[in-house]
Formats: sequence, structure tokens, C-alpha cells
Amino acid sequence: MTHWKKLTNPDYLGAYALEKGQRLTLTIKYIQEETVVGPDGKKENCPVCHFAEKDVKPMILNATNMKAITALLGTPYIEEWANRQITVAAEKVKAFGEIVEALRVQKTVDKGEKILCEKCGKPILPTTKMTAAEVAKYTKSNTGTEMCLDCAREYAAQKKKQQEETAQKTNQEVKESTEDENN
Repeated sequence: MTHWKKLTNPDYLGAYALEKGQRLTLTIKYIQEETVVGPDGKKENCPVCHFAEKDVKPMILNATNMKAITALLGTPYIEEWANRQITVAAEKVKAFGEIVEALRVQKTVDKGEKILCEKCGKPILPTTKMTAAEVAKYTKSNTGTEMCLDCAREYAAQKKKQQEETAQKTNQEVKESTEDENN
């Protein structure tokens, strides 16, 4: 499926290019100031990050993302960012009086660790708030098993259903016991 925003500025990477929960770990090739033409035709000089990975569009960097890269890589000099990796994800942010999705540089770099769900065998994916390892640890502490989010949701739904069935059975037993005592 094609998100409508993919058609508005097809030359640059944006939050709309990522699937829900997807994070991209990319290698910075270089950053330079370029004249960017927006969907409205307005021209503006912006810092643009080009990546070493093929088939990944360049990303326009705003101040928030440049500060995040500086903190992550430990240097404010863009020349020192070359050949270093960053991880980007879509996050909901407040902008122009609205809540919108924006591409944000994450505080850590995903190292591509593959942790498999012990229930379905699929890779456990990171979220915008947790790495794959953190998801695995969280689900293990809550369920006793390292699970992907889909399996964890299914587990929670089954557990809730079992609790409801147990409560209904207990209520029925109490009702029957009370009826027996009254007879």
C-alpha cells in the first residue's frame, strides 16, 4: 500500500516511509547543506544526511535530530559523523499545534541482534521505546517466555479470558453452595 505522504516529497526519507514500529539502522555517508524544494514549491537551505546503504533516500535533518546525533556520536562536527551508524524511527511529536509523526534519531543504535520469539519463532522487533532485547526481557519478566509483541498480546488476552472463566466458575460454585445451604 502507498501512504499518501510518499507522493508529497519523494526525494527524502520521512516517517511515512516506515512501517508501524519499524526502526532503521543506517550508516551516515555524508551531510551537506542543500536547497530543498518542499511539496508547496518553497525552497529552503537544509542540512541533508546521505546514507551509505543503497535504496535509502537522504534525510533532511532538523535541529532535534542533529542534537540527537551529536549526543549519540559524541561530537557536533558533521565531518566526524561519516561512516557512523544511527537508528531512526517514527515518533508522534507536537508540531504546528498538531500531533504528527516525525522521523527521529534514537538515543541508541540497534546492533541488529536477532532474538527469536520462543512461542512463534519469529524475530522479536524493537519498538520506538524499547530495543528488541528490552522487549524480550520485558515479556520474559511478565510471562516467563521471551515473546514478540503479537504473541505477548495473545498471551495477555488468553490469560484475561482464563481469569474471567475462573471468576465465573467461582461465582457459580458460591451461588450453588449458598443455594444448598438454604435448602
